[in-house]
Amino acid sequence: MKNIQYWGLCLFIAIGLASCENEEDDYLVDNYKDVGGYAKITDRSLSRFDTNEDLNIDFITAEGVTAESVEIIQDGEVIGTATVSGESASFNSSILGDFMFPDDDGVDEEEGEYDIRIRTTYSNGNFSEDPFTISVSKAVSLGNAGDEYSNPTETTIDSLSSVELAYEINTLSAPIDDVILMFKKNEDGTYTGSGADLSAEGGYIELSDTDYEDLNLMVNDTLYYQITATSGSMTDVVESMIAITPKAFSTSNSVTLTDDPLLNQLNLSTGEISAEGNEEGEIRFLEPTGFEVINDADISFVQVDDDFFDDADVLTAQAAFEEGDPMTSVTNLENGDTFVYKTTREVEDEDENMETFNFYGVFRIGNVTSVDGEVISYEIEYAEGY
Repeated sequence: MKNIQYWGLCLFIAIGLASCENEEDDYLVDNYKDVGGYAKITDRSLSRFDTNEDLNIDFITAEGVTAESVEIIQDGEVIGTATVSGESASFNSSILGDFMFPDDDGVDEEEGEYDIRIRTTYSNGNFSEDPFTISVSKAVSLGNAGDEYSNPTETTIDSLSSVELAYEINTLSAPIDDVILMFKKNEDGTYTGSGADLSAEGGYIELSDTDYEDLNLMVNDTLYYQITATSGSMTDVVESMIAITPKAFSTSNSVTLTDDPLLNQLNLSTGEISAEGNEEGEIRFLEPTGFEVINDADISFVQVDDDFFDDADVLTAQAAFEEGDPMTSVTNLENGDTFVYKTTREVEDEDENMETFNFYGVFRIGNVTSVDGEVISYEIEYAEGY
């Protein structure tokens, strides 16, 4: 049997729960030919909770050869033995160490690897010393690797309630007693309970199903969240955050409106300047010094402070509009006059269906030009979104 050729042996080993597809298995095949057998550890991925779990070893041996004893070697020293039972064996993960992986500064990195060798003595008097790496990872992690979903790191305040937080629980066999989600507002806040009920098997939790509103979050705040899993006296914690960002406008433009009948109408949606009578116009130049809504356009304006424009976003424009008194015509325009506005527009969704949304915008007057005391043109800088 020791003289079986390499590829024939690969076929044999494939049937025996092994393969010849990587360097580790290539090593084992070569070793097998010389010795008459090899050991292959089947449990190579542990969590920080798997400190007292039985790890299994399979033996692939030549005809008439059996495994008689197994030693586990780490850093050149025997740290324990495995219990042999026929064509398999097992040893307890507790012999590996404390599952701590300090960096150069002595800080535990929480994840790491153990390089071990399995020394097996066979009935033919030979022995193999097969190398393996056992990885240790966190028991709880964020996101869902199964569908490549990563938790968002930023959102807008109006979308926060619909944010989903995914988490995974991975252990070899260690039981999970509890999984807790906690929140805090901004870095200097204090973590408090979320009121959420999390599954010990992992999954998703939508923020609308939690008590996040108790934090009174606002734009430019940051929601920190922490998920803690426990198993007996052991805990594993993962933390991340979601920045609450302004809701940016989706379009912006700068145009000039004039008293010229050929250039006196504006469609804010398209930015198109057109002539008097164009049915697509939404506002037009209003003599002597203003503008007005036309063609039954569903749009109205609220004047705000001149310094509002530069820091505005969709949500602040909406809030300012809702606090004001809407109007459909404006006169006596001056440089710097600023307005917020509301309109409705149709937007095509992913399925090519049209949906109607409320759009909010900000609108600033500049470069007002007068001749003989009468305004003949002005620039409009504006942006809108939903």
